[in-house]
Amino acid sequence: FSFLSLRSRIASVLDNSRPNRDAQDGKATPLDVKRPSWTPPGIAFPFIWLTITALRGVSSAMVYGQTERLYSAPLLSMILHLCVGDTWNTITNLEKRLGVSAIGCFVVWMSVWNVIIQYHKIMPLAGKLLAPSGIWISIATILTFTIWRINEPIQPLWPVKGDGKSASFKWSNLGQLQPTSIGGRETEEKV
Repeated sequence: FSFLSLRSRIASVLDNSRPNRDAQDGKATPLDVKRPSWTPPGIAFPFIWLTITALRGVSSAMVYGQTERLYSAPLLSMILHLCVGDTWNTITNLEKRLGVSAIGCFVVWMSVWNVIIQYHKIMPLAGKLLAPSGIWISIATILTFTIWRINEPIQPLWPVKGDGKSASFKWSNLGQLQPTSIGGRETEEKV
C-alpha cells in the first residue's frame, strides 16, 4: 500500500517531475517565489512525506484487513486522494500556477479528510493513523494560499488558456519509470 503512494506519481499520465534544484540554486522552489517567514525548512519535507507514506501504507493495510476487499469505498477514496495530489503536484511544480495551486490544495485537503473519515468508519485506529496527513495538508493548504497572496501580480485561481504553462501528457509513464519522473531533469536519449 505504501508503494501505491509512490507508484501513483510514477505512473501518472501527467509529468510529475520535481523542481530542478540545479536551476534554482539548490532550492526546492523558484527563487522568484516569495514564501512566508513561517515556511517549514526544506529539510523537513522529505521526512514528513516519508512518514505520511508509511502511515498511508499501514492504515490502508488495516482497512484492507478489515474489509478484505481492494475495491472498497475507503481504499478507492485513498486512490482518488493520491490522484488529486498528483494533479496538484503538476500544477504547482511544473506549471507553477500559484492561484490554481491554492484552489487545488484545498481540493487535496478535502480529499485527505474524506479518506480519514472513511478509514475511521471502518477502523478508528486507521483513521487516527492518517490524521497527521490531514494536519500536514491543512498546514500546506494555508501555506499555499499565503504564497499565492504574497506573490504579485496575483495569479488567477483558474487556468488561463494560452498562458504557456500547461503540462503535457506523458502516456509512457503508465508502463515505465522515466528519468524525468524522479530527478526533475530531462535526459538525452542515446541512439
